[in-house]
Amino acid sequence: MARGWNLTAVLIALGICSAEAAAWHGRGHDLATRAALAALRNDMPAFFVDDTETIAHCSLDPDAFTRPIAPAELHDQEAPEQYFDMELLGGAPVPPNRYAFIEFCAAKGLKPNKVGLLPYAVVEWTQRLTVAFAEHRRWPDNMDIRIKCLVYAGLLAHYAEDLTQPLHLTIHWDGRAKDDGNSPRSGIHNKVDALLGKLQADPCSVAKGWTAQPLGELLPAVLAEIARGRALIDGVYELEAQLPGMEEPLDANGKVADFARGRLDAAGKFLASLYLTAWLDSQKITLPPWYRQGTPVGQLAQDANAPDGKVLYHGQSRQKINAP
Repeated sequence: MARGWNLTAVLIALGICSAEAAAWHGRGHDLATRAALAALRNDMPAFFVDDTETIAHCSLDPDAFTRPIAPAELHDQEAPEQYFDMELLGGAPVPPNRYAFIEFCAAKGLKPNKVGLLPYAVVEWTQRLTVAFAEHRRWPDNMDIRIKCLVYAGLLAHYAEDLTQPLHLTIHWDGRAKDDGNSPRSGIHNKVDALLGKLQADPCSVAKGWTAQPLGELLPAVLAEIARGRALIDGVYELEAQLPGMEEPLDANGKVADFARGRLDAAGKFLASLYLTAWLDSQKITLPPWYRQGTPVGQLAQDANAPDGKVLYHGQSRQKINAP
């Protein structure tokens, strides 16, 4: 997770610690994503759970969309997708969608990018995956659609897993916030982010005994997960003196390791439930007859879902095109 960087911070990240821009760090995201997929072996399409490599690979991408890797414009858009400083809402209910949230912030004199937009990123990427799954249900052999499902799933994994890191959910994200609200940059955030990747864990063993449950309405489920994470913030700070340095190993028998294993369970289970929810909700989507995005007119295929054996396309919805 990357927040407001200045030039000094970028130079430090480039010259001293390349992990500065990560969240749960790469190994942590990789492990949690693989565990989630292992838990879904019997609940999801085979193509999806069989291509763990692609999904796990894409789960790291959002960190490449922030500094020091990404250009400034992309960083400014992406960084707030990875945190949510809920205290800044002043106890007000979380608005139901991204633009209602932006309007709320404007009315309260808040900057949306200061608060963060993580819950909306999780909801929206789950819904994008849901639509892609609906396409897969209609065209199960289409490789382009399968690839799209895998990429969307990887991106969703990153945001869902970030949401289970307690320091992504608070103004106290890197040390207790100062009176002016700024972070003291104590270094605790990176130490916590590194923990999952230090666990010596096999994803299948981690997921053994997990049972994914569909979530129902997404935003309330996301906010419930945020509440569970925020309940651990004080506990994280109680462990601060015991946290290993960035390059130090993790004591597998200590309280810090117990915390890390608990957060790995939370990340994997939450992601598995989001994947299952997207798959089940995709049954409820009816794609209109004209929807077959990207198919050239000269390569029309018979579509059993189209009325009278005809295929209608978005840009040609006023006419019918004879399928060969």
